[in-house]
Amino acid sequence: MAFMRYQTNLTVPIAVARDAPLALHDQIAEQVGEAVERGLLVHGCQLPSTRTLATLLGVSRGVTSAAYDLLFARGYLHSQPGSGTYVHRPGRARCADRAPAVTTLDLRPGQPAAEAFPLSAWRAAWRRASFRRPPTGLPALGHRELRRAVAEHLVRTRGLPVDEGAVVITAGVAHGLRMVLDALALDGASVALEEPAPPPVHRCVSAGGRAPVALPVDAEGARLDGLPPGCRAAVVRPDASVPLGRVLSARRRHELAGWAARTGGHVIELACDAVHRPAAGGLPRLSVLAPAASVLIGGFCDLLTPGLKLGYAVVPAGLAAAVGQRIAERGEQPSYVAQLAVASLLADGTVGRLMHRLERMYAAKRRLLWTASGRLDGVRIAGRDAVDTAVLHLPDGADAAAVADALAERGVRVGTLAAYHFSPRPVPAALVVGYGHLTDEELGRAWARLHEVLAPLRPQMAGAVALSAAGSRTEP
Repeated sequence: MAFMRYQTNLTVPIAVARDAPLALHDQIAEQVGEAVERGLLVHGCQLPSTRTLATLLGVSRGVTSAAYDLLFARGYLHSQPGSGTYVHRPGRARCADRAPAVTTLDLRPGQPAAEAFPLSAWRAAWRRASFRRPPTGLPALGHRELRRAVAEHLVRTRGLPVDEGAVVITAGVAHGLRMVLDALALDGASVALEEPAPPPVHRCVSAGGRAPVALPVDAEGARLDGLPPGCRAAVVRPDASVPLGRVLSARRRHELAGWAARTGGHVIELACDAVHRPAAGGLPRLSVLAPAASVLIGGFCDLLTPGLKLGYAVVPAGLAAAVGQRIAERGEQPSYVAQLAVASLLADGTVGRLMHRLERMYAAKRRLLWTASGRLDGVRIAGRDAVDTAVLHLPDGADAAAVADALAERGVRVGTLAAYHFSPRPVPAALVVGYGHLTDEELGRAWARLHEVLAPLRPQMAGAVALSAAGSRTEP
Protein backbone atom coordinates (compact mmCIF):
# COMPACT_ATOMS: atom_id res chain seq x y z
CA MET A 1 0.00 0.00 0.00
CA ALA A 2 1.24 3.51 -0.78
CA PHE A 3 -0.01 6.98 0.04
CA MET A 4 -0.31 9.58 -2.70
CA ARG A 5 0.71 13.05 -1.61
CA TYR A 6 -0.71 16.12 -3.26
CA GLN A 7 -0.71 19.86 -2.80
CA THR A 8 -3.11 20.00 0.12
CA ASN A 9 -0.85 17.66 2.13
CA LEU A 10 -3.56 15.00 2.38
CA THR A 11 -2.96 11.33 1.60
CA VAL A 12 -5.05 8.73 -0.18
CA PRO A 13 -4.18 5.03 0.28
CA ILE A 14 -3.72 3.08 -2.96
CA ALA A 15 -3.34 -0.73 -2.65
CA VAL A 16 -2.63 -3.20 -5.48
CA ALA A 17 -2.89 -7.00 -5.34
CA ARG A 18 -1.35 -9.14 -8.04
CA ASP A 19 -3.76 -12.01 -7.37
CA ALA A 20 -6.90 -9.85 -7.68
CA PRO A 21 -9.34 -10.39 -10.61
CA LEU A 22 -8.74 -6.87 -11.94
CA ALA A 23 -5.54 -5.98 -13.74
CA LEU A 24 -3.13 -3.78 -11.81
CA HIS A 25 -3.80 -0.64 -13.87
CA ASP A 26 -7.57 -1.16 -13.44
CA GLN A 27 -7.14 -1.43 -9.65
CA ILE A 28 -5.26 1.87 -9.55
CA ALA A 29 -7.75 3.63 -11.81
CA GLU A 30 -10.74 2.37 -9.79
CA GLN A 31 -9.29 3.53 -6.47
CA VAL A 32 -8.25 6.95 -7.75
CA GLY A 33 -11.62 7.45 -9.41
CA GLU A 34 -13.44 6.49 -6.20
CA ALA A 35 -11.27 8.90 -4.21
CA VAL A 36 -12.21 11.71 -6.60
CA GLU A 37 -15.93 10.87 -6.35
CA ARG A 38 -15.80 10.80 -2.57
CA GLY A 39 -14.00 14.14 -2.45
CA LEU A 40 -10.80 12.69 -1.00
CA LEU A 41 -8.96 13.98 -4.04
CA VAL A 42 -10.24 17.48 -4.71
CA HIS A 43 -10.39 19.26 -8.03
CA GLY A 44 -7.07 20.84 -8.96
CA CYS A 45 -4.80 18.82 -6.68
CA GLN A 46 -1.63 17.48 -8.25
CA LEU A 47 -0.95 13.74 -8.53
CA PRO A 48 2.44 12.07 -8.50
CA SER A 49 4.07 11.43 -11.87
CA THR A 50 3.67 7.95 -13.34
CA ARG A 51 7.31 7.24 -12.50
CA THR A 52 6.91 8.32 -8.84
CA LEU A 53 3.66 6.40 -8.43
CA ALA A 54 5.20 3.28 -9.93
CA THR A 55 8.05 3.44 -7.40
CA LEU A 56 5.60 3.95 -4.51
CA LEU A 57 3.42 1.00 -5.53
CA GLY A 58 6.20 -1.33 -6.61
CA VAL A 59 4.87 -1.76 -10.16
CA SER A 60 6.22 -0.91 -13.58
CA ARG A 61 5.79 2.53 -15.07
CA GLY A 62 3.74 0.95 -17.85
CA VAL A 63 1.09 -0.05 -15.27
CA THR A 64 0.76 3.46 -13.82
CA SER A 65 0.77 5.00 -17.32
CA ALA A 66 -2.09 2.70 -18.33
CA ALA A 67 -3.98 3.62 -15.13
CA TYR A 68 -3.59 7.36 -15.85
CA ASP A 69 -4.72 6.80 -19.45
CA LEU A 70 -7.95 5.26 -18.13
CA LEU A 71 -8.44 8.14 -15.70
CA PHE A 72 -7.90 10.68 -18.48
CA ALA A 73 -10.43 8.84 -20.64
CA ARG A 74 -12.98 8.82 -17.79
CA GLY A 75 -12.52 12.55 -17.24
CA TYR A 76 -10.88 12.34 -13.81
CA LEU A 77 -7.55 13.88 -14.79
CA HIS A 78 -6.20 16.73 -16.84
CA SER A 79 -2.63 17.71 -17.58
CA GLN A 80 -0.79 21.01 -17.69
CA PRO A 81 2.24 20.90 -19.97
CA GLY A 82 5.44 21.36 -18.03
CA SER A 83 3.58 21.28 -14.73
CA GLY A 84 2.06 17.85 -14.10
CA THR A 85 -1.14 15.85 -13.81
CA TYR A 86 -4.10 17.19 -11.85
CA VAL A 87 -7.46 15.92 -10.64
CA HIS A 88 -10.49 16.97 -12.64
CA ARG A 89 -13.83 16.42 -11.00
CA PRO A 90 -16.47 15.93 -13.73
CA GLY A 91 -19.09 18.66 -13.59
CA ARG A 92 -17.04 20.72 -11.11
CA ALA A 93 -15.16 23.84 -12.04
CA ARG A 94 -11.88 24.69 -10.42
CA CYS A 95 -12.13 27.22 -7.62
CA ALA A 96 -10.19 29.74 -9.66
CA ASP A 97 -12.56 29.32 -12.60
CA ARG A 98 -15.79 29.71 -10.66
CA ALA A 99 -17.77 32.91 -10.65
CA PRO A 100 -16.47 35.05 -7.81
CA ALA A 101 -18.53 34.77 -4.64
CA VAL A 102 -20.07 37.83 -3.07
CA THR A 103 -17.53 39.38 -0.75
CA THR A 104 -18.84 39.52 2.80
CA LEU A 105 -18.76 42.95 4.40
CA ASP A 106 -19.07 42.69 8.16
CA LEU A 107 -20.50 45.94 9.52
CA ARG A 108 -21.28 44.60 12.96
CA PRO A 109 -19.92 46.85 15.73
CA GLY A 110 -17.04 45.99 18.00
CA GLN A 111 -14.35 45.31 15.41
CA PRO A 112 -11.01 47.13 15.66
CA ALA A 113 -9.31 48.87 12.76
CA ALA A 114 -6.71 46.28 11.79
CA GLU A 115 -4.91 48.74 9.51
CA ALA A 116 -4.02 50.89 12.53
CA PHE A 117 -2.58 48.07 14.63
CA PRO A 118 1.00 49.05 15.69
CA LEU A 119 2.56 45.84 14.42
CA SER A 120 6.21 46.89 14.64
CA ALA A 121 5.83 48.21 18.18
CA TRP A 122 3.88 45.10 19.15
CA ARG A 123 6.60 42.80 17.82
CA ALA A 124 9.27 44.73 19.70
CA ALA A 125 7.26 44.73 22.92
CA TRP A 126 6.51 41.01 22.64
CA ARG A 127 10.16 40.25 21.92
CA ARG A 128 11.33 42.19 24.97
CA ALA A 129 8.75 40.43 27.14
CA SER A 130 9.74 36.99 25.84
CA PHE A 131 13.38 37.52 26.84
CA ARG A 132 12.43 37.58 30.50
CA ARG A 133 12.12 34.45 32.54
CA PRO A 134 8.42 33.80 33.25
CA PRO A 135 7.40 33.57 36.90
CA THR A 136 6.01 30.44 38.47
CA GLY A 137 2.75 32.31 39.01
CA LEU A 138 1.20 35.73 38.52
CA PRO A 139 0.04 37.96 41.38
CA ALA A 140 -3.71 37.79 41.86
CA LEU A 141 -4.15 41.43 40.84
CA GLY A 142 -1.99 41.08 37.72
CA HIS A 143 1.59 41.91 36.85
CA ARG A 144 2.75 44.97 38.78
CA GLU A 145 4.38 46.58 35.72
CA LEU A 146 1.09 46.51 33.83
CA ARG A 147 -0.91 47.79 36.79
CA ARG A 148 1.51 50.69 37.16
CA ALA A 149 1.41 51.38 33.42
CA VAL A 150 -2.41 51.40 33.43
CA ALA A 151 -2.47 53.87 36.34
CA GLU A 152 -0.04 56.20 34.55
CA HIS A 153 -1.99 55.84 31.29
CA LEU A 154 -5.22 56.92 32.99
CA VAL A 155 -3.50 59.98 34.42
CA ARG A 156 -2.20 60.98 30.98
CA THR A 157 -5.37 60.29 28.97
CA ARG A 158 -8.12 61.04 31.53
CA GLY A 159 -6.53 63.13 34.22
CA LEU A 160 -7.47 60.48 36.75
CA PRO A 161 -5.21 60.14 39.80
CA VAL A 162 -5.15 56.36 40.13
CA ASP A 163 -3.14 54.35 42.63
CA GLU A 164 -1.72 51.18 41.11
CA GLY A 165 -2.92 49.28 44.16
CA ALA A 166 -6.51 49.89 43.01
CA VAL A 167 -5.87 48.40 39.55
CA VAL A 168 -6.80 44.79 38.82
CA ILE A 169 -5.88 43.19 35.49
CA THR A 170 -8.77 41.39 33.79
CA ALA A 171 -9.45 39.46 30.59
CA GLY A 172 -11.44 42.30 29.01
CA VAL A 173 -14.35 44.62 29.74
CA ALA A 174 -17.10 41.98 29.93
CA HIS A 175 -14.89 39.76 32.10
CA GLY A 176 -14.01 42.65 34.39
CA LEU A 177 -17.67 43.63 34.76
CA ARG A 178 -18.63 40.08 35.67
CA MET A 179 -15.84 39.81 38.24
CA VAL A 180 -16.75 43.12 39.87
CA LEU A 181 -20.46 42.29 40.07
CA ASP A 182 -19.62 38.91 41.57
CA ALA A 183 -17.23 40.47 44.09
CA LEU A 184 -19.93 42.95 45.15
CA ALA A 185 -22.17 39.94 45.97
CA LEU A 186 -25.05 41.28 43.89
CA ASP A 187 -26.59 37.90 43.05
CA GLY A 188 -30.33 38.36 42.83
CA ALA A 189 -30.10 42.13 43.28
CA SER A 190 -31.36 44.87 40.98
CA VAL A 191 -28.63 46.40 38.80
CA ALA A 192 -29.36 49.43 36.65
CA LEU A 193 -27.95 49.43 33.12
CA GLU A 194 -28.24 52.12 30.50
CA GLU A 195 -30.25 51.10 27.44
CA PRO A 196 -29.34 50.51 24.66
CA ALA A 197 -26.37 48.42 25.75
CA PRO A 198 -24.20 45.84 23.93
CA PRO A 199 -25.52 42.28 24.38
CA PRO A 200 -22.34 41.00 26.16
CA VAL A 201 -22.75 43.71 28.81
CA HIS A 202 -26.41 42.85 29.29
CA ARG A 203 -25.52 39.16 29.68
CA CYS A 204 -22.96 39.97 32.38
CA VAL A 205 -25.44 42.09 34.31
CA SER A 206 -28.14 39.40 34.01
CA ALA A 207 -25.89 36.56 35.20
CA GLY A 208 -26.12 35.25 38.75
CA GLY A 209 -29.84 35.91 38.97
CA ARG A 210 -29.32 39.67 38.87
CA ALA A 211 -32.27 41.77 37.66
CA PRO A 212 -31.23 44.43 35.12
CA VAL A 213 -33.21 47.68 35.22
CA ALA A 214 -33.16 49.80 32.06
CA LEU A 215 -31.99 53.41 32.19
CA PRO A 216 -33.05 54.97 28.86
CA VAL A 217 -30.51 57.19 27.11
CA ASP A 218 -31.38 60.68 25.91
CA ALA A 219 -29.37 63.76 24.89
CA GLU A 220 -27.81 63.97 28.38
CA GLY A 221 -26.91 60.30 28.54
CA ALA A 222 -28.48 57.76 30.85
CA ARG A 223 -31.65 58.95 32.56
CA LEU A 224 -31.49 58.33 36.29
CA ASP A 225 -35.18 58.69 37.09
CA GLY A 226 -35.50 54.95 36.48
CA LEU A 227 -33.27 53.96 39.41
CA PRO A 228 -35.57 51.84 41.62
CA PRO A 229 -35.41 51.56 45.41
CA GLY A 230 -33.15 48.75 46.47
CA CYS A 231 -30.92 49.04 43.39
CA ARG A 232 -27.36 48.15 44.40
CA ALA A 233 -25.36 49.24 41.36
CA ALA A 234 -25.64 51.30 38.18
CA VAL A 235 -23.63 50.39 35.06
CA VAL A 236 -23.13 53.33 32.69
CA ARG A 237 -20.88 54.54 29.88
CA PRO A 238 -20.58 58.23 30.79
CA ASP A 239 -18.12 59.19 28.04
CA ALA A 240 -19.79 57.41 25.13
CA SER A 241 -22.95 55.33 25.30
CA VAL A 242 -23.13 52.45 22.84
CA PRO A 243 -24.21 52.64 20.07
CA LEU A 244 -25.35 56.31 20.14
CA GLY A 245 -22.25 57.83 21.74
CA ARG A 246 -24.19 60.06 24.16
CA VAL A 247 -22.13 61.71 26.90
CA LEU A 248 -23.45 61.78 30.47
CA SER A 249 -23.98 65.42 31.42
CA ALA A 250 -22.33 67.07 34.44
CA ARG A 251 -25.73 67.38 36.12
CA ARG A 252 -26.42 63.67 35.87
CA ARG A 253 -22.92 62.76 36.99
CA HIS A 254 -23.51 64.68 40.18
CA GLU A 255 -26.95 63.05 40.55
CA LEU A 256 -25.42 59.60 40.14
CA ALA A 257 -22.74 60.33 42.74
CA GLY A 258 -25.43 61.62 45.10
CA TRP A 259 -27.47 58.45 44.59
CA ALA A 260 -24.45 56.31 45.48
CA ALA A 261 -23.82 58.35 48.64
CA ARG A 262 -27.46 58.11 49.79
CA THR A 263 -28.01 54.42 49.07
CA GLY A 264 -24.57 52.86 49.47
CA GLY A 265 -24.76 51.65 45.87
CA HIS A 266 -21.88 51.44 43.43
CA VAL A 267 -21.41 53.35 40.18
CA ILE A 268 -19.72 51.12 37.59
CA GLU A 269 -18.29 53.06 34.66
CA LEU A 270 -17.42 51.29 31.42
CA ALA A 271 -14.55 53.25 29.92
CA CYS A 272 -14.14 54.45 26.35
CA ASP A 273 -10.55 53.39 25.70
CA ALA A 274 -10.34 53.43 21.91
CA VAL A 275 -10.06 57.18 21.38
CA HIS A 276 -9.81 60.45 23.29
CA ARG A 277 -13.23 62.00 23.95
CA PRO A 278 -12.93 65.81 23.88
CA ALA A 279 -16.67 66.12 24.56
CA ALA A 280 -16.17 64.45 27.93
CA GLY A 281 -12.80 65.96 28.79
CA GLY A 282 -14.10 68.90 30.79
CA LEU A 283 -16.75 66.98 32.71
CA PRO A 284 -16.33 65.78 36.31
CA ARG A 285 -15.15 62.22 36.72
CA LEU A 286 -17.34 59.76 38.57
CA SER A 287 -14.29 58.35 40.36
CA VAL A 288 -13.62 61.84 41.75
CA LEU A 289 -17.26 62.56 42.62
CA ALA A 290 -17.77 59.21 44.36
CA PRO A 291 -14.31 57.77 45.13
CA ALA A 292 -15.55 55.22 47.65
CA ALA A 293 -18.34 53.90 45.41
CA SER A 294 -16.95 54.22 41.89
CA VAL A 295 -15.56 51.42 39.72
CA LEU A 296 -13.89 52.02 36.35
CA ILE A 297 -13.71 49.08 33.93
CA GLY A 298 -11.79 49.29 30.67
CA GLY A 299 -9.67 47.29 28.29
CA PHE A 300 -7.54 47.20 25.19
CA CYS A 301 -9.64 44.94 22.96
CA ASP A 302 -11.26 47.79 21.01
CA LEU A 303 -7.95 49.61 20.77
CA LEU A 304 -5.67 46.70 19.81
CA THR A 305 -7.51 43.43 19.14
CA PRO A 306 -10.27 41.41 20.83
CA GLY A 307 -7.99 38.37 20.66
CA LEU A 308 -5.75 40.00 23.27
CA LYS A 309 -8.39 39.50 25.99
CA LEU A 310 -6.79 41.99 28.33
CA GLY A 311 -8.39 44.75 30.39
CA TYR A 312 -8.40 46.41 33.78
CA ALA A 313 -10.66 47.42 36.64
CA VAL A 314 -10.01 50.34 39.00
CA VAL A 315 -11.89 49.58 42.21
CA PRO A 316 -12.33 51.16 45.66
CA ALA A 317 -10.11 50.15 48.55
CA GLY A 318 -11.02 46.74 49.90
CA LEU A 319 -12.55 45.46 46.66
CA ALA A 320 -9.36 44.86 44.66
CA ALA A 321 -8.39 41.74 46.62
CA ALA A 322 -11.86 40.23 46.22
CA VAL A 323 -11.87 40.81 42.45
CA GLY A 324 -8.31 39.54 42.01
CA GLN A 325 -9.01 36.44 44.07
CA ARG A 326 -11.94 35.48 41.85
CA ILE A 327 -9.87 35.92 38.70
CA ALA A 328 -6.99 33.86 40.10
CA GLU A 329 -9.23 31.09 41.41
CA ARG A 330 -10.87 30.68 38.02
CA GLY A 331 -7.56 30.74 36.15
CA GLU A 332 -8.72 33.60 33.93
CA GLN A 333 -5.68 35.88 34.09
CA PRO A 334 -4.17 37.09 30.79
CA SER A 335 -0.81 35.57 29.93
CA TYR A 336 2.38 36.87 31.49
CA VAL A 337 3.93 37.84 28.15
CA ALA A 338 0.78 39.66 26.98
CA GLN A 339 0.69 41.66 30.20
CA LEU A 340 4.32 42.68 29.87
CA ALA A 341 3.93 43.54 26.19
CA VAL A 342 0.96 45.82 26.80
CA ALA A 343 2.74 47.41 29.75
CA SER A 344 5.56 48.29 27.36
CA LEU A 345 3.16 49.75 24.78
CA LEU A 346 1.53 51.88 27.47
CA ALA A 347 4.82 53.07 28.93
CA ASP A 348 6.46 54.07 25.64
CA GLY A 349 3.41 56.04 24.45
CA THR A 350 2.38 53.65 21.65
CA VAL A 351 -1.15 53.31 23.03
CA GLY A 352 -1.58 57.06 23.43
CA ARG A 353 -0.44 57.70 19.87
CA LEU A 354 -2.74 54.98 18.59
CA MET A 355 -5.70 56.64 20.32
CA HIS A 356 -4.96 59.90 18.52
CA ARG A 357 -4.56 58.12 15.19
CA LEU A 358 -7.84 56.26 15.58
CA GLU A 359 -9.61 59.47 16.52
CA ARG A 360 -8.58 61.01 13.19
CA MET A 361 -9.38 57.85 11.21
CA TYR A 362 -12.85 57.47 12.70
CA ALA A 363 -13.64 61.15 12.17
CA ALA A 364 -12.79 60.85 8.46
CA LYS A 365 -14.89 57.69 8.06
CA ARG A 366 -17.73 59.33 9.98
CA ARG A 367 -17.80 62.24 7.52
CA LEU A 368 -17.86 59.80 4.62
CA LEU A 369 -20.68 57.84 6.24
CA TRP A 370 -22.86 60.89 6.80
CA THR A 371 -22.31 62.00 3.21
CA ALA A 372 -23.15 58.54 1.87
CA SER A 373 -26.32 58.40 3.97
CA GLY A 374 -27.80 61.04 1.69
CA ARG A 375 -28.25 58.32 -0.94
CA LEU A 376 -30.54 56.32 1.35
CA ASP A 377 -33.95 57.92 0.94
CA GLY A 378 -36.07 57.73 4.05
CA VAL A 379 -33.22 56.55 6.31
CA ARG A 380 -32.35 58.76 9.26
CA ILE A 381 -28.82 58.31 10.58
CA ALA A 382 -27.95 58.85 14.23
CA GLY A 383 -24.83 58.42 16.32
CA ARG A 384 -22.65 61.31 15.21
CA ASP A 385 -21.26 61.42 18.76
CA ALA A 386 -20.38 57.72 18.74
CA VAL A 387 -16.84 56.43 18.35
CA ASP A 388 -17.20 54.10 15.38
CA THR A 389 -20.87 53.08 15.22
CA ALA A 390 -23.99 54.54 13.65
CA VAL A 391 -27.70 53.83 13.94
CA LEU A 392 -29.77 53.79 10.75
CA HIS A 393 -33.44 54.43 11.51
CA LEU A 394 -35.48 52.81 8.75
CA PRO A 395 -38.66 54.30 7.24
CA ASP A 396 -41.97 53.62 8.93
CA GLY A 397 -43.24 50.16 8.10
CA ALA A 398 -39.82 48.59 7.63
CA ASP A 399 -38.79 45.46 9.51
CA ALA A 400 -35.22 45.83 10.74
CA ALA A 401 -34.68 42.08 11.13
CA ALA A 402 -35.96 41.42 7.59
CA VAL A 403 -33.73 44.15 6.17
CA ALA A 404 -30.73 42.70 8.06
CA ASP A 405 -31.51 39.24 6.64
CA ALA A 406 -31.81 40.64 3.11
CA LEU A 407 -28.47 42.38 3.52
CA ALA A 408 -26.89 39.15 4.76
CA GLU A 409 -28.00 37.46 1.54
CA ARG A 410 -26.11 40.18 -0.33
CA GLY A 411 -23.00 39.69 1.78
CA VAL A 412 -23.47 42.55 4.26
CA ARG A 413 -23.75 41.73 7.97
CA VAL A 414 -25.23 44.36 10.29
CA GLY A 415 -26.75 44.49 13.75
CA THR A 416 -30.20 45.65 14.76
CA LEU A 417 -31.05 48.13 17.48
CA ALA A 418 -33.42 45.57 19.03
CA ALA A 419 -30.39 43.46 20.03
CA TYR A 420 -29.21 46.34 22.23
CA HIS A 421 -32.50 46.57 24.15
CA PHE A 422 -33.51 44.28 26.98
CA SER A 423 -36.60 46.03 28.39
CA PRO A 424 -40.11 45.41 27.01
CA ARG A 425 -40.52 48.96 25.69
CA PRO A 426 -40.98 49.33 21.89
CA VAL A 427 -37.79 49.55 19.84
CA PRO A 428 -37.54 51.64 16.65
CA ALA A 429 -36.85 49.78 13.41
CA ALA A 430 -33.15 50.53 13.07
CA LEU A 431 -29.86 48.95 12.06
CA VAL A 432 -26.61 49.31 13.99
CA VAL A 433 -23.42 49.41 11.93
CA GLY A 434 -19.76 49.58 12.82
CA TYR A 435 -17.56 51.35 10.31
CA GLY A 436 -14.19 52.07 11.88
CA HIS A 437 -12.62 48.85 10.58
CA LEU A 438 -13.77 49.29 6.96
CA THR A 439 -12.06 50.96 4.04
CA ASP A 440 -13.77 53.79 2.16
CA GLU A 441 -14.38 51.45 -0.77
CA GLU A 442 -15.98 48.83 1.48
CA LEU A 443 -18.27 51.44 3.01
CA GLY A 444 -19.36 52.51 -0.46
CA ARG A 445 -20.17 48.94 -1.51
CA ALA A 446 -22.09 48.30 1.71
CA TRP A 447 -24.20 51.41 1.19
CA ALA A 448 -24.90 50.40 -2.40
CA ARG A 449 -26.22 47.02 -1.24
CA LEU A 450 -28.33 48.67 1.45
CA HIS A 451 -29.80 50.89 -1.27
CA GLU A 452 -30.68 47.76 -3.27
CA VAL A 453 -32.43 46.18 -0.28
CA LEU A 454 -34.47 49.26 0.57
CA ALA A 455 -35.49 50.04 -3.02
CA PRO A 456 -38.33 47.44 -3.22
CA LEU A 457 -39.78 48.80 0.03
CA ARG A 458 -40.19 52.35 -1.23
CA PRO A 459 -43.52 51.91 -3.03
CA GLN A 460 -44.99 50.51 0.19
CA MET A 461 -43.61 53.37 2.26
CA ALA A 462 -43.89 56.29 -0.14
CA GLY A 463 -45.78 58.40 2.37
CA ALA A 464 -43.33 57.73 5.16
CA VAL A 465 -40.38 58.47 2.89
CA ALA A 466 -41.87 61.78 1.78
CA LEU A 467 -42.39 62.86 5.37
CA SER A 468 -38.93 61.87 6.55
CA ALA A 469 -36.82 62.78 3.51
CA ALA A 470 -36.18 66.32 4.73
CA GLY A 471 -34.50 65.03 7.88
CA SER A 472 -32.79 61.97 6.45
CA ARG A 473 -29.34 63.56 6.39
CA THR A 474 -29.20 65.07 9.85
CA GLU A 475 -28.88 63.96 13.42
CA PRO A 476 -32.11 64.28 15.45
